[in-house]
Amino acid sequence: MIERILKLYKRKGAALIWMILAFTITMILMSSIIFLTQQDIRETVKQEERLQTYYIAAAGIDLTYAALMDPINKPKKIEAAISKIGDTGNKKLSDTIDIKYNNEIKGTAAVTISRITIDEKKWLQIVSVGKLIGKDTQVTTTMRINEANTNQIVREKFGK
Repeated sequence: MIERILKLYKRKGAALIWMILAFTITMILMSSIIFLTQQDIRETVKQEERLQTYYIAAAGIDLTYAALMDPINKPKKIEAAISKIGDTGNKKLSDTIDIKYNNEIKGTAAVTISRITIDEKKWLQIVSVGKLIGKDTQVTTTMRINEANTNQIVREKFGK
């Protein structure tokens, strides 16, 4: 067996074949590493974009909640929202909020307020859909406020 290998090394052009084989294997490995690195970078950028969009949606909820619960307004805006929506819950209040950072609009939060009933409790539900400027990613997050006890709030998981 060793003799066969030694004979291959002694032939003319054998070194060229071994170099081509080594070069081919190296190129396959390098191509795989480059592909995996590019894929990882794409996933990281997408995750960062999704996280920023989530925070835009959360900011929409927080700004809406702050406006509804502002103690300066007598009566609070939450009471006005409940009366505008009515008992049926079919009507919804909607608005779009520009989310700024350093006086630059980073995204928008499309906020919808509606009334729902869960386990015989009436809730005011705030749904915020965040969207980054110039991107297609959208993230939805939800908050509920108990109408009987406005200090009780429930934040729900975000989706899509």
